[in-house]
Amino acid sequence: MNSVVNFDIWYTPDIEKVYTFLSDFDKYFKALGDTTKLGIHFVTYPHFAYDPNSYTPKEDCLGSGLYCIRPGKLGITDGSIIVLESIKQKCLFDWGVQNEKNAIFLNFMKLFYDNCILKEDNFNQICSNDAIYSSGANIDDINKCIYDSFIGTSYEKQQAQYQKIFKNSILDKELETRKQFMINRVPSITINGKLYIGSWRPEFVFEALCATLINKPEACYAEGEFQREVRGFSRVGTFFIIVIVIFINLVLFLVCKDYIRRKVFERIKNIDIDTRIDKVVNSYVALKESKDGP
Repeated sequence: MNSVVNFDIWYTPDIEKVYTFLSDFDKYFKALGDTTKLGIHFVTYPHFAYDPNSYTPKEDCLGSGLYCIRPGKLGITDGSIIVLESIKQKCLFDWGVQNEKNAIFLNFMKLFYDNCILKEDNFNQICSNDAIYSSGANIDDINKCIYDSFIGTSYEKQQAQYQKIFKNSILDKELETRKQFMINRVPSITINGKLYIGSWRPEFVFEALCATLINKPEACYAEGEFQREVRGFSRVGTFFIIVIVIFINLVLFLVCKDYIRRKVFERIKNIDIDTRIDKVVNSYVALKESKDGP
């Protein structure tokens, strides 16, 4: 068990379930406070024809086909838009952590869901930028993070399609992290590096997070099914108490044994004296009778 729990979500930006979950889980984030460390990770897939020695753009991909997501939801027809949104959301999340403004990412996710997902055919860079601006983040810092993450010189990045050609340091790191934790499907949740298998209902995930904490916040008892442990003796204290009880019982046993033994000896001694007296009396009577004979 831990004093801080690592809570990571793996997804692609076109999965509605993640946005609704984070919105519903917001009250639990506030209740858990500093005991929970949120992380977000993005999953991409290489194109079936990806060639690391080729610098040719591939459909639905960035990085010459190394990072791809197949479209099919929300009216999206180009998967590379989803991949680019992954980089943007990762930059925004990291910016919030670095600037101690973690709530900004959650604000953005709600704004993005309401305006860019629920509204038909609005999943695009313009809507995403508007959501970042409205969330309170510095859009220039986010755009610089995106630009710097593509591996290439400033001159090389002057090409119109440089994002579709060059590798990306953020997505490379995400790929390595995904391999480390063996994430095979999205969306997924890991808690302290272990895959969470269960319902995405916020109260169930909340219970799972509380279960890993040694020093549980009050919310785990107020909102969850946990009960406070009754304070008692430690294991060492309990051991000494057991030893003392055994010692006292042993002493009582020995005292009782000695008392019974003495009583038995006294009884035997009394019986022996009575027997001797009877013998003496009988002898005396017999003697007297012999003297008083006929």
